[in-house]
Amino acid sequence: MDYTYFYLSNDFLKDKKLKLGLVFNHNHVRFEAWLLGQTKDVQENYWKLLKNTKWINGSEMPRYSIFEVILVDNPDFDDLETLTESIKNKLVSVAEDISTSIHLVDR
Repeated sequence: MDYTYFYLSNDFLKDKKLKLGLVFNHNHVRFEAWLLGQTKDVQENYWKLLKNTKWINGSEMPRYSIFEVILVDNPDFDDLETLTESIKNKLVSVAEDISTSIHLVDR
């Protein structure tokens, strides 16, 4: 098993044909947020639109997403309450940042 994930969306993301994935990366033992498109074409379009932002860190788009952000590296599963709160807070912050970036490039 490489990844465990579930999708999050709201009206803004749905309107843009996007969704946010909360992903546990088993190979790297970390929690990540992925911005995803409904189709590969949508993903490629947003990757190009966001290419000159802090979100895009390379010259090639990731295989499964537009980009990926590490939320919690090396999580402490012995303290689930703190881990859950940390994931939630970071995911909300990243989601707000991503929405702002999308607003700026998608006019």
